Amino acid sequence: MKRNVFTQLSNDEKNIIAIADGYKTKITHDFWLADGLQKDAVQNSWDARIDKENGKGWECGFSLENINNKDYLCIVDSGTTGLNGTKFHTEKELVKILINNKHGEDLAYFLNSNWSAKSTEEGGNRGRGKTLFLVTSKNRIIFFDSFRSSDGSYIFGTLFLDKDKRVKFELYYDVEAQGMLKEFSQGKIQPLKEYGTRIFILNPEEPIKDSIRSGEIISFISYSWWEIIKKYGAKIFLDDNKEKKYATLPYWYEDKIKRIKEKVFLSEIIKDGTSYKIKKLILRYAPNLNLPEKAKGIAIQRGGIMIEHLLAEDLVHEEGMIDIYGWIEMESKPLEQEMKINCEGAEHFDFSWNTKPAKQLKDYIRFKIRNFAKELKIIESEQSIKNKIQKTAEEEALKSLSPWFKKLGLFGKHGMVNKSKKNKKFKRKPDELLRLSMPDLEFPREIKRVNYGEKIKGTYVLPINDSRESILVLVRIFLISSTGKIEIIEEKEINLNPGNNNRIGPEFITISDKYDKGGYSLRARMISLENKNNILLLDGSRVEKGTVLYDRINKKFYIEVDPPESGPFNFQPISKDEKDYLFEWEPEEGNGYIIFYNDLHPRIKKISDDVEKLTEYLIEQGSLIAIQIKLEELIAEDDKDYKDFRRLIKLKDPTIVWSFFIKKYSEFLWDRE
Repeated sequence: MKRNVFTQLSNDEKNIIAIADGYKTKITHDFWLADGLQKDAVQNSWDARIDKENGKGWECGFSLENINNKDYLCIVDSGTTGLNGTKFHTEKELVKILINNKHGEDLAYFLNSNWSAKSTEEGGNRGRGKTLFLVTSKNRIIFFDSFRSSDGSYIFGTLFLDKDKRVKFELYYDVEAQGMLKEFSQGKIQPLKEYGTRIFILNPEEPIKDSIRSGEIISFISYSWWEIIKKYGAKIFLDDNKEKKYATLPYWYEDKIKRIKEKVFLSEIIKDGTSYKIKKLILRYAPNLNLPEKAKGIAIQRGGIMIEHLLAEDLVHEEGMIDIYGWIEMESKPLEQEMKINCEGAEHFDFSWNTKPAKQLKDYIRFKIRNFAKELKIIESEQSIKNKIQKTAEEEALKSLSPWFKKLGLFGKHGMVNKSKKNKKFKRKPDELLRLSMPDLEFPREIKRVNYGEKIKGTYVLPINDSRESILVLVRIFLISSTGKIEIIEEKEINLNPGNNNRIGPEFITISDKYDKGGYSLRARMISLENKNNILLLDGSRVEKGTVLYDRINKKFYIEVDPPESGPFNFQPISKDEKDYLFEWEPEEGNGYIIFYNDLHPRIKKISDDVEKLTEYLIEQGSLIAIQIKLEELIAEDDKDYKDFRRLIKLKDPTIVWSFFIKKYSEFLWDRE
């Protein structure tokens, strides 16, 4: 009997959706598509570099283009081989190429899903990257051109999902290809002049466009590809039509960083009886580094790319592990090779840790972290202990200073307010060029008590850049309790353009019973992620990677309890490596002042583990600062009620100022004792 053999029909649209869902499952943030796309695109480009040894002359970039009134995402590289391989003109020729499965047939494999002859040492050998290009297009259409290093030939083509749910393509060579490019762009785009490939994705999804406009895709690139940026100076850029910005090495992975403790392990077997060997394991303890969430834990590197992070606190269940981070590089054979073939997820974002050799590697890292923690005698996080001590010292100092505030006529919002006086502000210091604003914050009631089930509204910040240059920054919004417990509300890395930028953070925070009763602070911080020699801070210093640019948002509130009555002071620590920075103060929103103190200054740092000494020091300095603030208020308000202060102002004799301050300080100590 004659056999009836049919070719299986496939619904390529369903396959595209399934692949997209795979990435969405593995990448948990809103810009999952941008993150997955950059990883696959750069990996394909890096694998195709001509200079395999050093990557010299290689470059890859992303930009938004408008071509004939249509939006495109353009991905372009140079210093690569281009789409080399056998030229084909019929389906029969194509099938023969695919069945032979030879290395170097990049053109045929690019145009056909689930075909690849990449070696196991190369990253993207599962054929998903090109499908993700179609996922990115709302119309499921991409155009591409390539200048091939093998024969100097130029090609142009289109890859698209047709009405019959099948992925199809058109392909043109040389003169015809140039004609099709001219038709596609109406002569506005020229053929590539360097070996490489260019992809135009029609009508990209909105999150893709948002990630490029905000610069957040640069952050994804930096954290995925920091190893090749560090070792080879790999050039990966973003062009938003305003500037061309290159991904830089994240500060946390630089070789020499202040205020960390580090241990290095080189060329070790991960388990006796095997040949699995690492190249390098770096462990760092960094409680004061402002480490972003995406850098926490141990980065598992494979072939120059970061695949996954293993959190130290998940490996070793002890206090203080949250402040340990680092990275591990594997020997290419057999460990890295088997990790990729047997354990790595198809999307290149995770490993199966219950499969060998991943399980042995995880156990090795766990063992090293535990020993590292023992050597450092980490029982509870140094930062957590420091936060608790600082909060206690600040609160005790405020209690002791309240009578002195009242004696000087300084009153807090929840205390006795002198209603006969008009509240005038003295001149505050100028705004920083780079700063954050929280303009719409709203508590359920004026006294800033929030009960369970209630919302704090307007919990987002507006980043502001009054300089003339853009700068990569990390913006973090977080809650800190009176016991020092920290919860991250939002964290983003953006390219901060001149002027006001899009707001960052949630519209509101709902207070649930997961929060303990008591005092909290809603904080926001901005940190530089690149060096900027042309931007000067208020103190005249230049912006460097890791610089805390702004740390002045500190909104106190109380859950299920009324706020205590206190004077108009709020203490707030700031970490600065500056000899001339010990204390400063400024008016707080409403009625009161914030006193900033530098917890890295040797005078404070040496007593930061002693709550009594720190409390006493804050009281001493706070009493003198209160006199200074009173003097500034009187000068600004032209107030004549306080004769001794007025006499000091009227005499205009700077030699008597310190004597006056010491007398007042003595008076405060007398009353306190």
